[in-house]
Amino acid sequence: MPNTVKQGRAGRTRAPMERIYHIHEAVASGRLPNCSVLAEELEVTPKTIQRDITFMRDRLSLPIEYDDPSYGYRYTEDVSTFPVFEMGAEELAGLFLSRQALESVRGTQLEQTMREVFAKLTRSIEGKVKFAWADLDKALSRKPGAVTKTDLKLFGNLAEAVLKRREVAFDYRKLGSDRSEKRRIQPYHLGEVDQCWYLIGYDLDRKGLRTFAFPRIRAAKTHKETFKVPDDFNGPSYLGTSFGIWTDPERPDFKQEVRIELSGYAARLVQERRWHPSQQVTPLNATASRVEVRFEVGRLEELVRWTLSWGSQAKVKEPKELRDRVKAEAAKIL
Repeated sequence: MPNTVKQGRAGRTRAPMERIYHIHEAVASGRLPNCSVLAEELEVTPKTIQRDITFMRDRLSLPIEYDDPSYGYRYTEDVSTFPVFEMGAEELAGLFLSRQALESVRGTQLEQTMREVFAKLTRSIEGKVKFAWADLDKALSRKPGAVTKTDLKLFGNLAEAVLKRREVAFDYRKLGSDRSEKRRIQPYHLGEVDQCWYLIGYDLDRKGLRTFAFPRIRAAKTHKETFKVPDDFNGPSYLGTSFGIWTDPERPDFKQEVRIELSGYAARLVQERRWHPSQQVTPLNATASRVEVRFEVGRLEELVRWTLSWGSQAKVKEPKELRDRVKAEAAKIL
């Protein structure tokens, strides 16, 4: 067979379990297929089929054997049902979280697309893999942040604008402002931080990157005008310069080291969760009841709130600006 045909088939190779189910059905039907016939049907090599059959015999304990007179494979005993597989821990978790992801886009234009993708993931295992959604729902749960119907519709519209590179316009009210302002944006990226969605894009009027919180966006409208995202823009990297969501639009790449000493329950909790991609935790005593946590961030506002949340268990070591801000805020509280 020419190499070009083999290369074409390799690009369409089916998943191993899909091949095995096909082989099982072919053998169980009694048509005595051989490796060449099955390889043609599944668009793989006869050697691949032989390995699959060996797996079925040795690992799945199926009574499959080659029948010399008929030049094909058959079952020596009745196999009315295919062996049931138990899903592993990682597969179960992945399947559950994938289904949970559908809830975040319910009511949006992306819902149907994601449902079709999820259906493809689960269609091939229905009736063949041992699991029940009811059991998963009893054993696992998620408590997401409150999301309104408006948020979900907005998510669908803005996600579509990001994917299709379409400009959007909306009314936006900044924190601390009593009124909304008109904005026209080239949307680059959507990011979720602390259970709230944000839009990152180029503000055409202010000539710079800006970040917009979904709850403060009103009357969003997608325009026909398209744009090109700069090659050097990376959404996750852009968010990585902030502790939460605030990034300095004038210095998007600026970072400074923050060192905070935590003790008691704070020291233990900070080791159990990754608060920022740059996080480093260093124990300061044998029991790790005192630790130093380090971050590299661009702005300090959100770290003031984070530090104060630990009360007397936190002490800022660097930078001095953050230490002064925490002290000033604490004095206002008193």
